[in-house]
Amino acid sequence: MFWIKSWISNHQVCHSTEALKFAQGGYLVSIVCVQWSDLLICKTRNLSISQQLMINNFANFGLLFETGLVAILCYVEALNIGLGTRPVAPAHFAVPSFSFFAMIMFYDELRKVFLRNGQGDVTKGEFLYRGWVIRNTYY
Repeated sequence: MFWIKSWISNHQVCHSTEALKFAQGGYLVSIVCVQWSDLLICKTRNLSISQQLMINNFANFGLLFETGLVAILCYVEALNIGLGTRPVAPAHFAVPSFSFFAMIMFYDELRKVFLRNGQGDVTKGEFLYRGWVIRNTYY
C-alpha cells in the first residue's frame, strides 16, 4: 500500500485535501502520457509509426524533455508545495493513463490502415466521392 500519510504535511491522505493533491499530481502525469501519443500520431498522416520510425531527433528530445520535466515537477518537494500537488508513487507513474495512450495509438493506426488501403482516396475529384475516412477523420 502506498502512502497512508503524506510525507510533506504528515496528514492522513484518505478523506482530506491531501487526497486531492495526490490526484492533481496523478492528473498532471496522465496529461503528459496522453501527449506522448499525440506527438507520435502527428508525426505523419498516412504512414504507420512502424514505417516512419523515430528518426526525428527533435521529437525524441521533446518526449524525453517532457518526461523529465513532469518527473521534476512531480518529485521535487518545493515544487509540490508551490503547485499544490503530491508525488505519484513510482510504480504508478504512467500506468493509469497507459490505457488511453494505447487506445489513441490503436485508433490512429487503424485510421492510417484505412487511408493506405484506398478508403480515403482523394484522386476521384469531387468531395462527395472521397472516402469516408478522409471526410471524417483527416485533419
